Amino acid sequence: MDPDLADAVEQVRSQRRVAVAVEDRTIRLLEPVTGDPGSAVLRLLGLAQAASPVGAAATAGPDRVAAGVWRSPDLYLARWTGGKRWVVGYRLTDGARPNDYVRMEGRIPSRLETGNWYDDEPEAVQEAFLDAGLLLEEPPFEVSRPAPRPSGQVARPAAPPRSAPRPSKPLTAPVRRPAATRLCPECRMSKAAGQYVAGSDLCVDCR
Repeated sequence: MDPDLADAVEQVRSQRRVAVAVEDRTIRLLEPVTGDPGSAVLRLLGLAQAASPVGAAATAGPDRVAAGVWRSPDLYLARWTGGKRWVVGYRLTDGARPNDYVRMEGRIPSRLETGNWYDDEPEAVQEAFLDAGLLLEEPPFEVSRPAPRPSGQVARPAAPPRSAPRPSKPLTAPVRRPAATRLCPECRMSKAAGQYVAGSDLCVDCR
């Protein structure tokens, strides 16, 4: 084993007092961590920074897995959450190393970020992980995957709820107004106004 990597492993074992394993140039915490596995990976890289290129991996369960690589001056951190992978890259300038920030801030400042990718990392990023013996397509710990959709079924957007039909107004029969009638003084019968000659009180039958 590389002397710098061997020293890093001893530091991890003595300071964290947890079970670790070394695969290629990657230090893996064998027990799930509490909290954010990404923060645990950064602390591991800070302890092992002299062994560049070096990798670290930790898990907080199947839904939260993280792995990182320090290849001076670049640092990459990958996270697997809910079956999706996200990688962020940093460049530490002026001779800075991971522990310069992790020890004081517990993270790498976002101002040093060089890019972030979702399942589509540049070749240079993939090579950095390969240098430490890590494959982005194969997480260092078991990761839960979303359940596959049954074949032949296509997800359709939910139909909007139908509004309640408006109550219809009751139909009413048209009101028929009675025709205007007049009483003929001669035959004593009520007849329509159209049966009278203008200017006469007698109906057309009595004239």
